[in-house]
Amino acid sequence: MKDILIFTAGIVTGAVLMIFISLVFASNFSHNDMNLFENEGECISENSFEVFQVLDSGDALANEIEEKYSTSLHTGLVVLFLHENGKSYYDDQIIKIPSGKCVKQIGVYKYPTKDGFEKTVPIVDIRKK
Repeated sequence: MKDILIFTAGIVTGAVLMIFISLVFASNFSHNDMNLFENEGECISENSFEVFQVLDSGDALANEIEEKYSTSLHTGLVVLFLHENGKSYYDDQIIKIPSGKCVKQIGVYKYPTKDGFEKTVPIVDIRKK
């Protein structure tokens, strides 16, 4: 009887330890490249954005576009929109900013480019001015 209790206690301890280690690794890997601020930043744009890549997490990297004379020009600003509240993104999607709102920085995101460089871009959300 004593051997069965020791065996069962070992299995339960191992399972609890495995769950704990999994949670620690999962939180470190999923948020290692993102840093969210406690307070939102200033408005950084009122222009539209064009999604150029949707990440496995559902978050979207997008270029700011300025519409002039029926053409869209990339301004050079790259941002990350988070996949939250049921939002979903797709490649080449145009994200328009409604009037009275703007894009505010809420954090930063670091990622490696195809060329092997590390790039840091603002994490943004559409909010009231």
